[in-house]
Amino acid sequence: MIERIFDIALRTMFVLTACTGIWHYVSFVTPRAVGYAVPVRDGSEFRVVKKMTTKIGETFKSFSSATEIKPFDGEWPCFRGARRDNLVQEDRPLTKSWGAEGPKVMWRKELGEGYSGAIIAQGRVYVLDYLEKEDSDALRCFELLTGNELWQRSYKNPIRRNHGKSRTIPACSDNVVVTLGPAAHVMAVDATNGEFLWSCDLVEQYGCEIPQWYAGQCPLIENGKVIIGVGGENILMTALDLKTGKTLWETPNPDKLKMSHSSVLSTRLCGVEQYVYAGIGGISACDLNGKPLWICKSWKPAVWAPTPLKIADDLLFLTAGYGAGSALLRVRLTNGAFEATIENEWKPTKGPASEQQTPLLIGNTLFTIQPKDAGGLHAQLVAADVDKLPALRATSGKEVRFGLGPYLHADGAFWIMDDDGVLHVYQFKDDTFQKLASHKVVPGVDSWGPIAYAGGLMILRDSTSMACLDLRKEDTK
Repeated sequence: MIERIFDIALRTMFVLTACTGIWHYVSFVTPRAVGYAVPVRDGSEFRVVKKMTTKIGETFKSFSSATEIKPFDGEWPCFRGARRDNLVQEDRPLTKSWGAEGPKVMWRKELGEGYSGAIIAQGRVYVLDYLEKEDSDALRCFELLTGNELWQRSYKNPIRRNHGKSRTIPACSDNVVVTLGPAAHVMAVDATNGEFLWSCDLVEQYGCEIPQWYAGQCPLIENGKVIIGVGGENILMTALDLKTGKTLWETPNPDKLKMSHSSVLSTRLCGVEQYVYAGIGGISACDLNGKPLWICKSWKPAVWAPTPLKIADDLLFLTAGYGAGSALLRVRLTNGAFEATIENEWKPTKGPASEQQTPLLIGNTLFTIQPKDAGGLHAQLVAADVDKLPALRATSGKEVRFGLGPYLHADGAFWIMDDDGVLHVYQFKDDTFQKLASHKVVPGVDSWGPIAYAGGLMILRDSTSMACLDLRKEDTK
């Protein structure tokens, strides 16, 4: 009996040893296919929210009787700034070296969970927040120099957490602020006093479908019009009058592209001014009156957040996360007819790509932070010559990873927020990224909201708070 038990034990040890060896070979020796992240929800879509009629802009609260705001030289009136390129044009020297205390913080504010970035206009800061206790979207207005809250314009919108709630950046022009909320509610108010002007429920009016993790598109204001990528049942893009909300034109949607997180691009391709929208299912363009110009459906990521980037008169750089990578789209105009085709495409391990933020173009060089699917390059800042894509020109190195955070270029340097609220400052010189400074400036995590900048002041946020930094040198204030 003892011999039999001993024999069984030996056989069991042999089988276990063999299995361990096979596992070791498969895990560490056998080559594996590269796996990419896939878009997933956090389950909140299965928790039913009671259907209710939304009265957009119904509630107003005033917190200050002050009507005179100290003038301030500088604005950041919309997503990615007035030129919508995230490149600061003002010639102002900024403080790029700090002591242990970090850069000067002018004020801080608590926010509802989300990633909505702020804008700066008329000496005020505007942010579309989510008020957790009230279950409401709220446009909040603060005085830039003091952080004092002036007023709120809000409306009930009971939604569940789905990787945060708020995501979009307002736009301001001609004393009107326009917002697009997580459930695709558009609201326009007077920028000075918060007076309600008009609203539009895109789901109700156009039959659009809210993207995963709620709407992330930022409204575009141009020439007195609000341009929005609707992705509705019949309408792809629409233009609304800035002052009244009246529909000025609509672009048909025969190819049934859906709303994405990407924002409408206003650009000039092949000598023709146009609006370009990257929807779920393809990318399309119309002229300034809404007439369709071209469409390309051969590159269609499941999730699309970065805005297409013009890198030549007839060339767009497209990029998206979750393994989609990037592509070059060539637009041609022949005998009055447009044609748009994909010339090249690559996975994020092979060239520049981005998951959330729109890359920067400085001269002939493209700058971006690589997505989590970029292998050893993930979360690094990289540079590439546009005429040599997808080859990389330089990388910031594996010592520091920036995550999915936002970045802009000011005073000859890149200002980058990482996932954990650390502000990094880098310059690109002699084909090398050189670190100048870094400091944790907000206490939380998921610091993904785009940065706003004006006159040496910088507004940043993490998932639950916002801070205003004073980066002006003493002799320039």
